[in-house]
Amino acid sequence: MNSCVKDAAYGVPETPSTPQPALYKLGTPKAYETDVTGLSAICLNENEDGFYAAYDKGLLYEIGLDGKVKGTVPFETSHDWEGVTVDRSDGTVYLCEEREWAVYKLNKDKKGVTLVAQVPVEGGTNNRGYEGIASGPGVLYLANQDAPKRIYVYSLSQGKVTSTLDISFAKYLSDVFYDPTSATLWITDSKSQALTNIKLDGTVIGTYDISFVTKPEGFCIDAKRKMFWFTCDQTGRLHSISYE
Repeated sequence: MNSCVKDAAYGVPETPSTPQPALYKLGTPKAYETDVTGLSAICLNENEDGFYAAYDKGLLYEIGLDGKVKGTVPFETSHDWEGVTVDRSDGTVYLCEEREWAVYKLNKDKKGVTLVAQVPVEGGTNNRGYEGIASGPGVLYLANQDAPKRIYVYSLSQGKVTSTLDISFAKYLSDVFYDPTSATLWITDSKSQALTNIKLDGTVIGTYDISFVTKPEGFCIDAKRKMFWFTCDQTGRLHSISYE
């Protein structure tokens, strides 16, 4: 099934040096069996030759570009991992924990995790907490799934939330990805089977039909290979689709 773009809207760059986000033409999707169900999130690893995939029962998988599981990072917890991201400036791996509304980082020896911060959500609902995390310049973007559907911008240097962004176009915030090529955010919505690209102020750039993924939760962009990658929380499949 070919994906389509709907409800596209272009904005004006804030400064001449800000790149204008563009809508992509998508290719034909592919699926890869991982034999792991419940994959909640995905990101390229430090070398960009494979993935970290978060599992909601305390594990962090290492997966190849062919979908084959290489193993798990050697630690086990009872945490409900729902998001994973790599800070490209220093290689730190961050994870978000849904039940605790918390952020952890993977220790350098990869044998444990350390609490970075608890970021409470006022009026938050149990099992509707942080579903996605993305690393941006000096900040982490935390996507609260529902009630409220809100993105929290957490400053690593200040150790606190510096701003929030409420989202009205999605039924669920299932993952968030920061795109350094355009300084924009991408949000997956597993309930609507949609992928939306927005500016940092929340302006919608374009929405993509991703119904080829049964329950799309994890998402990342592979700029080197010009590929979008998704994980399906229901089937455990890894999905890819090229863009241009």
